[in-house]
This record gives sequence, structure tokens and C-alpha cells, in this order.
Amino acid sequence: MKKGFIDGPVKVLRKELVKTEPIGLNEYKLTDQSWLGERQVINAEKTIPHLKEQLVKSGALANLQNYGTSKFEFKGLWFADHDIHKSLEGFFWNQNYQESEAFSDFIQVCTDALKNAQEPDGYLNTWFGGVHPDKKFSDFASGHEMYNAGHLIQAAVAQNRISENAPVMVIARKLADLLVKSFGTPQTLQMCGHPEIETALIELYRETGEKSYLNLAELMIRGRGFRKIKDKTKQPFITDAAYLQDHTPATTATTATGHAVRQIYLNTAVVDLYMENAEKALLEAQEKMWEDIVYTKMFVTGGLGVHHRAEDFGDSYELPNDRGYQETCVAIANVMWSWRLLLITGKRRYADVIELSLFNTIAGSLSADGCNFFYSNPLHLRRDHIDFSDNASPQRIPWYACPCCPPNITRLIASINHYLVSKKGKELSLHIYADGKLSTTLDSGLQVDLEIKTKYPFDEKVTINNATKGQYVLKLRIPDWCKSFDIKLNSKPLDKQVVVEGYLHLDREWSAGDCVELTLAMPAEFIAPNPRIDASRGCVAVRLGPIVYAIEQEDVQDSKMNIEDFVVDASKKPVIKNMDFPIHGATTVLTLSGGYLQAPNPQAPAYFAHGEKINIQTASATAIPYFLWGNRGFGGMRVWVPES
Repeated sequence: MKKGFIDGPVKVLRKELVKTEPIGLNEYKLTDQSWLGERQVINAEKTIPHLKEQLVKSGALANLQNYGTSKFEFKGLWFADHDIHKSLEGFFWNQNYQESEAFSDFIQVCTDALKNAQEPDGYLNTWFGGVHPDKKFSDFASGHEMYNAGHLIQAAVAQNRISENAPVMVIARKLADLLVKSFGTPQTLQMCGHPEIETALIELYRETGEKSYLNLAELMIRGRGFRKIKDKTKQPFITDAAYLQDHTPATTATTATGHAVRQIYLNTAVVDLYMENAEKALLEAQEKMWEDIVYTKMFVTGGLGVHHRAEDFGDSYELPNDRGYQETCVAIANVMWSWRLLLITGKRRYADVIELSLFNTIAGSLSADGCNFFYSNPLHLRRDHIDFSDNASPQRIPWYACPCCPPNITRLIASINHYLVSKKGKELSLHIYADGKLSTTLDSGLQVDLEIKTKYPFDEKVTINNATKGQYVLKLRIPDWCKSFDIKLNSKPLDKQVVVEGYLHLDREWSAGDCVELTLAMPAEFIAPNPRIDASRGCVAVRLGPIVYAIEQEDVQDSKMNIEDFVVDASKKPVIKNMDFPIHGATTVLTLSGGYLQAPNPQAPAYFAHGEKINIQTASATAIPYFLWGNRGFGGMRVWVPES
């Protein structure tokens, strides 16, 4: 691994265009006991070995290894190469956390396979190259050739930033150069129906300095919105302009629509382009788009995307709990997009959404053992649910026909250090709190060393031990959900509290040994939906700090009772207690007061006369963190609970 500063997924070149910059990926080391650090352990020790096994079992690796030989027999979906590419990115970022000979050996196997499958001109796609060589670069709507290339490029960037030697970068640049040669002018321009290549090319430019990559990305971004992406092979897939993100130019696109992952991947690239060319119209459109999504189209757990068939955004406030799609990949993309907007603007609201998505939808997409995954993340599952289709499974499963989510989880968790802290000038900003040690050098040349002690997000106390002598500004995020906080410096209350745009500013001449104690009021509380959200009207959800909770059939002691019938008495505060959860261990749960509804005649049809008496059998219910639901077997679950 490289020594010294290691860039993470986003590298800032034009520092004048951002309010804050990422610290080095290796400058914030999380402890294994921290909530996020524990997930890095699971990722390294459980999820990555599982991915390696599945990449072999699914045939994705063999597609590359056997390409061009008599053994070649394509397996999987036509874009299966991306399973390898995206997984490799996660493996590379993970090397910052844990260097492993076993990982290195498998990386070499994958690298050799990529070299084998790459053609002399740089082309690399085993489906088109091996099965339909006559159709290369002909299906821009559904072919995913550039999408695959984007993930290979991002893997190469990760390896180049982590390692002294980066052979995948050689492979990726050869492919990128082919794209520039083939599509790098307005006359030859073609765009991919699934955005991804754009942000990859911009990051490749940042890593290599090769301007042609940035130019191609800009052409592709500006080329969208004119309904020019065509499907020449007439594949039976949705190819309308909104689905392909080809319906509105980037400078005027302020409303989210179409395929949700494609929308957010494109948004990420648009923000990346702004970070290189400072075009205000791009940023203004993106901030309006973010508000449209977060204020009217985001689920309470940070999930995005409504419809299963098209994996797309719905109307404003169309947020169905049982059929809300909320693909894992969209939540991960939202973290990446919001992070860039946070760097540019310094606005707390972007960190709030990163935290919400990370601690709820993304955390819940992975099983406690790290080897099973949700593709979609509903907020309501009926006890007798019957839809066991692949990407709508009511249980986490080991792999998918379209396994885009598992590698996405791995690459995010392996690089999660990148999204927690930033710096600029004499300021050091802590956005999301995690137990660990931080050591970074500010622009002034001052090296700041901090030890952060916390059990956040389940504990309201964050202790920061400073080992630095010198002047700097420590900025501490006060989350939007936190209505009051307490701050002490060296055990004494800090009288002068300066909070700017959601961040508490501690501007002082620091001494080694200074200790900051931040306590964020974290009561268990009910939250209500906007009345326009028909699916949740008359219901409440419950949260503890940033963690959203759910009730689950598994905790109903009377087998005759159905969690579907539980109603909550929101006038009574939830009671906080601890519970030992299988595999995960001790966790904080909530006891809710309420009861079970009893219809006038349980044997009667679905409807009865208005005014007939409905009895309530008084009872309590245990609410568990949403991210833990489904780990104890199949059964009913709901986040939004009707009020009694």
C-alpha cells in the first residue's frame, strides 16, 4: 500500500470551488468497536470472501478468464463484467483497512482475467465481444458497455490511489482511450443509457491529468436531454427518454424522474463537472433536484425509488411503504452525490441525508452476518407476503441475477472513512461521528491529532481528545434531528457557542490534552408524515437519533396476534431498553405502548359498516432498529404504525 496521503473516491483539484475537502482515506482509522468500524470488519472478513465465492460461482470471472478460448461460455446478464469491476473497487479500498494475501491473490487472478479479455484496441466486454461481436457499440440504450467501462475505471482509480503498482489502471486507460477515440467529438458522440461512465471519466482525469477524459465526460453530460440515445438492437427493455436520463438538459433538470439509480449517478457526474468548470447553472439545478428528491420523494429511512417495474421515481409524495422499491444502489449513490454537494456548499443538510441513508437503508440492506443482501428495502412487509421474486425478496439472499447491490455495499463500506470528515484552510469538520483516531495536516501546516470516543449513533455522547498544540477551528455537526445539545471543554461548560449552518465552531488556540465533550440530545421520539403521503397518513414512525425503528412479527409473543393489527399510543413516550440480538449482539430497542385491533367480525369480508365497534386489546410492542429487521426469519414488519 502507498505511504503518506491516500486519496479516497473523490479528489478535489479546483480547491477554490469547494467549501471543504476530503481528508486522506488513511487519516481516520476507525476502531473495530465503533458502529461503522464493526461494519468494516464484517465487510473484510465476511462480505468480501462471500463476493469472491459468488464471482466464481456465477461465472462472471470465467467469462473473462475463458474469453477468446474454446472454453468460453457466457454466464449471467449481458453486463456481468461489471460484477468483477465493482467488486474490485471494493477490494482495493479495503486494502486501506486490511491488507490480505488472500485478497491480493484473488485480485491478481481478476487482473489476469481482465488482461486476457481485453482486445488489442482496448475494447473489453465479454458479452458483446464474445457473443455478439457484430453488435459492439450499437445498443447505447441497453447495452451497458460504457456503464461497465465506468466501473472498471473507478476500480482502476481506487487501485492507483491505494497501491504503488496499479496494473488495472493500464487496462482501464486503454479502454478509456478507445472511448475517447470513438466518441470524443460532437460528431461521433454517443451516450450510455445507464449513466456511470461520466463520473468515472472525470475521476480518471483527476487522477491522471489527461484532459481528453474530462472533455468526453462533459460532451456526454451536455449531450443528454435531447432524446438521442438509441437502441439499435431493439432489446425488450424500457428505453423511453426519462428512463435513460435523456429527456432534459443538465442545466435545466430540477425534477427527479426515470430510473432512480441512473438519475443519481448522472447527478453525481453533473456535480463533478461543476467542480471542474464552475458553471453555476449546473450547481443550481442540482441543488433544486436534491430538494425535489429529499423533500418530496425520499422515504423516512433515506431510501429512494418507488416502482418495481421501472426502478424509478414516482410522483411527489408517492411513497408506498409495502411496494416502495428503494433499491440499495440508489441509497449508496445518494451518499456519493450528497457528499459532493457537501464538499461544494458546506451545508449540513447533505451530511444529514448521508447519515440517514447510511444508518438505515444501507445498513439494513446487509444481513448481520454480512453474507445476504436486500435489493429492495420496503418499509412494510405483511405476515403472509407471497412475492418471493428475485429483486423483491422479503428475505435477504446471498446473490441476485442482477447482483449490482452487494459489490456496491462493499465499495462504500470499505471507503466509508472518506465520507465522515473534511478540512479546508484552518478548519476541520466532523460530519458523522465514529470511534477512532484522526490525524491530518491542515493547509496551515498544522498537524491535528484527535482521538474520538463514542458509541454513536446509539449514544448521545461524543468525546474528542486533542493532542495538538496550535490554532485551528474544530467544526462539529449538530444533526437536524437534534433539538438541543451540551458542550464542555476540559469538563467545563462552554458558554460561548457559535453555531453556523448547523456546525458548532470551536475556534481557539488548542493545547495538547484538551478534551471536548459533546452531548447530542437523543430522545426516542415519534415522527409524523406529510399529510400528502397517503400511504402513511394516520401513522407515526419512531426514531432514536438518526436510527429509524420498525416493529416485527418475531417480537409478538402471542402467535394469534398479527403485527399488522398493532396500533400505537403516541401520547406515551417509547421506553428505551437493551436487547441481545442474534449475531449482531446487544442493541438498543424501544417499547411502544398500544394494542391490537380486533375487527367486529374477524371472519367477515374485508369491509364492514362505518361505525361498527372495533375493539383494542391493550399490549406493547418492541421496536428494533430498521437495519436489523429480517435477521431472525421471515415474518411481518412495519415502520409506519397506525395511531390508536
